[in-house]
Amino acid sequence: MIIWGWGKVTKKIIGAVFERTCSHCNSSEIWNLCIVRTWFTLFFIPIIPYRKKYCIACPRCGSYMELTEEEFEQIKIDITSGDDNINKDHASDRMKYGGKTETQINYLKQMEEYKNK
Repeated sequence: MIIWGWGKVTKKIIGAVFERTCSHCNSSEIWNLCIVRTWFTLFFIPIIPYRKKYCIACPRCGSYMELTEEEFEQIKIDITSGDDNINKDHASDRMKYGGKTETQINYLKQMEEYKNK
């Protein structure tokens, strides 16, 4: 007897994008850039991914907005290259740390530097 199925979903979080109020849970959180994959399973083990979605998701309730692949890649580039380019640094900080105090922003930057080392 072979047990097979589909519908196993995995979510890979790329990074924090911007602060937004969720229409489902009504909380103001910093949303995450994600890749959501749906898998074909064999004996409950994910084998083959058959669907891939690019999205920005609420960290509290999991609701999301789908993106095109081009939009996803542009946001991903903005997130990752924001630290390398001084001109984009301020705009990236505004998107990434919107609604935070200066102390909170400094703490989060220090944690990112520590994580990158």
